[in-house]
Amino acid sequence: MGEGTAVFLEQAAQRYDFSNNAVDQIWQGLLHSKGRQVQFNSPEFGGQGQWQNGMLMISDWNNHILKTRLLGLINELAPLASSADVTYEPLLSASSVPGQVPSSNPTNVTNLDEEPEKTPMGGWQGTQNGISYVFYPEQSLLVLNSGERYSTAPYFVLGLGQNQQQGRNTLVLLTDQGEIPVDQLTQID
Repeated sequence: MGEGTAVFLEQAAQRYDFSNNAVDQIWQGLLHSKGRQVQFNSPEFGGQGQWQNGMLMISDWNNHILKTRLLGLINELAPLASSADVTYEPLLSASSVPGQVPSSNPTNVTNLDEEPEKTPMGGWQGTQNGISYVFYPEQSLLVLNSGERYSTAPYFVLGLGQNQQQGRNTLVLLTDQGEIPVDQLTQID
């Protein structure tokens, strides 16, 4: 993509309100992993952090606005970085131009009689404290290994984690509105 890549990265920096140097750090990391993961360390990202399979962890773990901006940036860059014909190109300037944070309107859950197709990113899957799950962001659907299915609407999900309350571990969604325990979601039959 050549010069077009640099322009795209500069525009992404503006859209998500990060400096070109910070976006370049994410871009370089994504290129090395072919869009599968990235580790970073920047004050703009709240310090050290990492992203893999749709799961974002940052040192400033309670900054949901920053998580939303950073996840938006990574979700935009990762598919491009996975293209085989893309090569690393640093951005041309290092200035930071404020941009607008995109809206985080989740899609509604539809057609739940069928298991959703994997998204281009493959959907998120993992295990937290013995509970396996698959999350389908485009369908706002969380499926647990027990077979339970939950609608994640209206939340914009940044990741999943666990929370210890009164001696028991609870699976939680990490959202733009804070942590939401899975048992507070609407269960789907």
